[in-house]
Amino acid sequence: MPFSKRRSLVFLRPVGFRLSLLAMLVFAFSIGCSNGSDAEPTATPTIEPIPTAAIAPVELTVDELLDSIERAVEEIRGIDTPPPVEHKFVDKAGMKEKLDEQLDDPEIMGQIDHEETLFKLLDVIPQDADLNAIYDSLFGSQVLGLYDPEKEEFFVLGDDQSGAESIDIEAQLTYAHEYVHRLQDAKFDLEAIDDLATNDDMGLAISALVEGDATSAQSQYMLANYDFLELSELLESALADQAEQPEAPYFLQRSLEFSYTDGAAFIAVILQLGEFAAVDAVFKNPPKSTEQVLHPEKYLDKEEPIELDIPDDGVHLSGWDIQAENVMGEFFLRTWLEAIGSVDAIEAAAGWGGDVYAVVEAQDTGEPGLIMTTAWDTRDDANEFFTALSEAMESNPGYSPAGRGIPGVLESWWGPGGYLVMSRWYSDEAERVVIGRGSSVEIAQQLEMAGAYEFSDETEITVLD
Repeated sequence: MPFSKRRSLVFLRPVGFRLSLLAMLVFAFSIGCSNGSDAEPTATPTIEPIPTAAIAPVELTVDELLDSIERAVEEIRGIDTPPPVEHKFVDKAGMKEKLDEQLDDPEIMGQIDHEETLFKLLDVIPQDADLNAIYDSLFGSQVLGLYDPEKEEFFVLGDDQSGAESIDIEAQLTYAHEYVHRLQDAKFDLEAIDDLATNDDMGLAISALVEGDATSAQSQYMLANYDFLELSELLESALADQAEQPEAPYFLQRSLEFSYTDGAAFIAVILQLGEFAAVDAVFKNPPKSTEQVLHPEKYLDKEEPIELDIPDDGVHLSGWDIQAENVMGEFFLRTWLEAIGSVDAIEAAAGWGGDVYAVVEAQDTGEPGLIMTTAWDTRDDANEFFTALSEAMESNPGYSPAGRGIPGVLESWWGPGGYLVMSRWYSDEAERVVIGRGSSVEIAQQLEMAGAYEFSDETEITVLD
C-alpha cells in the first residue's frame, strides 16, 4: 500500500518560532552578544553589522523599515531581491483567523483525526484528549508569523498602523524570519521541495531544512543589529510570554520545536562547509530523513533509509483495513521513547535504519490497532531499542506486564493505549523490532505477526473474537 502523503500545513512552519527565538537569545548571551566579548559563534560566519531598523531613525515609514530588513536579510542569505509579495501585519484575532482557515480544511481535519488515533495508541497524548483543540490552543498562542508559498503572502503579528516605531524588535525578527522563506521560495520553490517528500519523516526533514535555514539567517541578522540591552529586554519579554503558554504534551511540544532547533543545528554544520552557498546545495538535494538531520554526517555520506512495507494482501491482515501507512523516523521514535520515560532514548534511536507503520481498523468492530516494523543498522542497535522501550515501560507506572514471553525477544505490556506486543527478528540481511498494539494481547500479537511478515510463513492472520 502506498504511503498516505501528508498535506503540508502552512501554519506548522511558524509554530516553534517563539521557542527558537528563546534559543537564539540564550545563544546570543552565551557568546557575549554585543557586550565586547571576544567569543564568536563557531557554527556561522562572522558578518559586519548592517544598518537596519534597530538603529535607524524613528522617522522611518513602515515601508522603509521593512525594506531595510529585507535588504539586510538578502545580504546575509546571499539571495537577490525577488519580486514583491503581499505582506500584512495582523493582530492576534487576525492571526487566529488565518489559522482557523487551515484547521477547518476537511483534508487537514482528516489528518488530525488520524494523528489523534496514532498518538493515543502510542500514549503520547491522554486517551480523552481532543487533538484539534490542543492544536488550536498551541497555534493560537505561539504563532508570530507565517509565509504561505501557495498564495505568496506572509503575515506577521504586530501593528503597522501607528508608524514604524510601533513594530517592536520581536516583530522585526519575525519579519526577518518570514522574509527568508520568501527568498527560499523565489529561488527554490518551496512547494516543489515539499512535494519531494515521500513520507512524513522526509517531510519533517525538509521542514527542518527550511526552518533551520531561516532561523540561522535570522540569528545572524539579530546578532548584527541589536545591542545587549535590546536583546536582554527581548529575552525577558519572551520568557514571560513563554511562561503563559498553555500546557501541551511533551511529544507535541518537542515535535513543534524540531524544525527550528534541530534544523538550525543541521544548518550550522552545513554552514561550516561553505556558508550559505553550501545551504543552497542542500535545497537542491534535501535530506531524506530526520536521521540525516540529527546526524549531518549521515546526510553527507548519503546514508538513506531502508524502505519497508506492510502487505495488504488479504493474508497477513485478514479482517483489518489499513487506514494510514507512513514512516515514523528516528526523531519520532526518539521522542516517543522520551515521552514514555526512557532515559536512553537518544542512544536507543540512533541506530535507526528505517521503519513503516500502519494504523488499522477491525472490519467487524471498527476498533483501531497499530502495526510497526523498524529496521536497525546492527543487531546491537535493535537490541538497544528493544531494551530501552522495555525498561521505559518497566519504570512507567502506567504500564504493567501482560504475559511471560521471552525477555529481550518477545514481551508484552498493558497501558492506556491498549496491549503492546514487541518482538525481535533477525536474519542475515535484516535486524528488526516489530510492534503490534490492540485491545487485547491476542489482537496485539496478531498485528505484531503481520508486521513480521518477512519472517513469517503464509499462515492467515485473523482477528480473534
